[in-house]
Amino acid sequence: MSKWFGQTFRKLHKLYVSPQWAKAQGERFDAVQYADSLAASAVDCLELYCKDHHGTCYYPASLGLPHPRNILGELLPELKKRDIRLIAYFSVCFDNYALGIYPEWRMVNTLGDPYKLRPFYMASVCSPYTDFALQQLDELVANYEVDGFWLDIIPLARDVRQDLWMIAPHPVPDYSLYAQRAYEAETGEQLPIEPTPEEEDQIFDFMTGKVDDFLNQCYAVIRSHLPEAVITYNAAGAPGDPIDSADLISIEGHAPEYVRQSFNARWAKTRGKPFEILTAGALPRMELGGGWNGFDQKPLKFLQLENAIALAQGGSMVFGQAPYPDGETDEAQFAGLAEVFRPARQIEPWLREPTGLSDVGLVFTPKPRSASRLWGLMQDGAEAFHDALIDMHAQYDIIQLDRDLSRYQLLILPDQAALSDDELERLRSYARAGGTLLASGFSSLWDEKGGRRADFGLADVFGVEYEREAGCEFVYLRLADEALQNGVTALPIVIDEMPLRVSLRAGAELLGDFYGPEVGRSEATTILWGDAGPDADKRFPGIVRNRYGAGECVYIAAPLRSKGMPNAWVKRLMGVLAASLVERPILKTNAPAGVEVVLNQQMGRCVIHLINRYLGSADHVAWGDDNATLRDIELEVDIAGIELEGVDRVYQAPDALLEYELAAGRLSIVLPELNLHAIVAIE
Repeated sequence: MSKWFGQTFRKLHKLYVSPQWAKAQGERFDAVQYADSLAASAVDCLELYCKDHHGTCYYPASLGLPHPRNILGELLPELKKRDIRLIAYFSVCFDNYALGIYPEWRMVNTLGDPYKLRPFYMASVCSPYTDFALQQLDELVANYEVDGFWLDIIPLARDVRQDLWMIAPHPVPDYSLYAQRAYEAETGEQLPIEPTPEEEDQIFDFMTGKVDDFLNQCYAVIRSHLPEAVITYNAAGAPGDPIDSADLISIEGHAPEYVRQSFNARWAKTRGKPFEILTAGALPRMELGGGWNGFDQKPLKFLQLENAIALAQGGSMVFGQAPYPDGETDEAQFAGLAEVFRPARQIEPWLREPTGLSDVGLVFTPKPRSASRLWGLMQDGAEAFHDALIDMHAQYDIIQLDRDLSRYQLLILPDQAALSDDELERLRSYARAGGTLLASGFSSLWDEKGGRRADFGLADVFGVEYEREAGCEFVYLRLADEALQNGVTALPIVIDEMPLRVSLRAGAELLGDFYGPEVGRSEATTILWGDAGPDADKRFPGIVRNRYGAGECVYIAAPLRSKGMPNAWVKRLMGVLAASLVERPILKTNAPAGVEVVLNQQMGRCVIHLINRYLGSADHVAWGDDNATLRDIELEVDIAGIELEGVDRVYQAPDALLEYELAAGRLSIVLPELNLHAIVAIE
């Protein structure tokens, strides 16, 4: 059903939004001209707004706010003539037209105040709004033979402290009368006004069930008419998605957060479904919706860089495009897209269905429904290690624990707080058989349902016993191990997170100590504007190495974060620790830290992507500076690790031969020049 989506890489998300107040509403839309421009730009799939957040429908609908033009009906046949697929975008729970007429359908708090995200109200999925939306959807599906559906504004994520990745949160609880009555009918209890943490878990699970039911009704409506249609929704398959029922993984990720876009793509790559990362085509202004409806298209280098990040993992970077409300689109937008999609079309044979060739498994096991309070913590930990690994050019997969772990020299367990007994045993078996673990923070302190354990589930593997949270806002780390001092620093490292108090088990070795500050942070205790210094009387274990079976584990008793200059030493520590625990890396390179290097097995060959993130700097673009081109990048690949019987040729795709040397099982290659994205193929 969805296989075609993963075979092509030139997709556009068209945000035609034309409110009633707009001058000359829809008058300048020309379906033939628009389809011609898409084809000339090498676009092969269009995600088209068919109903927007205002409630405007761009096709004839018996319900909803009508638009003067049937945009879908005019454009669809023109796209079919040019072999361009169409996925229909449908705004679900944002609908200001319907929620203005029926305010009782809105999601509200205990005071009856409606939940609102900037100008848009959110509908309660317990209200009759769902019947309203399903009728609109049925009329769309019955009359237009499109290739798929993209459902937006599905309330998904637990609204706790976390980076929501543009996932629509599901505020808990929803106190609309419809939600209250549904909760009482199902549970026999009234919806609590001040729920306990346990009741919040129960309410979130109930609300998630209602969203799941509604999605299944949407799927049934669509498949009753178009059984082969691809169906997805915003944030489908994202780490915080508690339902994960779509055909495609679809996650938003925006410049200049290129490292996060890479995390999204690497996460999606191992999930077994085609995926897309969606980004605004215009320059991002987060206070105005992230640039989705901007008309100032990003400079070419930004677009090309974002595209390369998704392509390297076998997915699509889907760019937003915003026509004017009168229907016209700047031809300059199409010219920019052509410079992204035409080169992508040339390298598509080297992009399809890759699998990573990796030394490291970065374990990320979010449980956003069963342990919904913890997935944000787990995501933060995984993303931090991703940030460190990407700059040290480690080859790694972001993995769940249901795969063959023996293929990895190192598993990293970064604040993976909620782990099941089965997952714990898989990790023990891996270490017992000779594998190496690097773990941090709260890993294994809760079970898969969010229940707190008395001790770490992996205390025997970590070589420590949990005592309590240390109670200080931050801690100083001093490395005791000489190799770590030389590789990182002998200076105290500030870890600006609350550490954990642990005690060593017999046989465990201390690699570094934590020192609490002499006094806590307050205006009365500041040293000018700084923090109190480390107190030798508040010393406790920080980094511990422990032998377990034939393997070993290094455990750091604090959450680790890598973003920004204040975390520079922490990020280096993470990278140095990981590198020291990989005995024979599959790939080495002299590329600088801002170059992302990805090694894949693909179609019987090995493919190395090199992506120059330096060219995504606004400073380079502002001054037209292309001097970030890099030269003579050396690559050394362990032939035993890439599963090739021999090497017949090495080339830069599509067809530029490269010189190479093969000696002692190591393949040495020099890439003469890297501008923004290069693919080195080994056959």
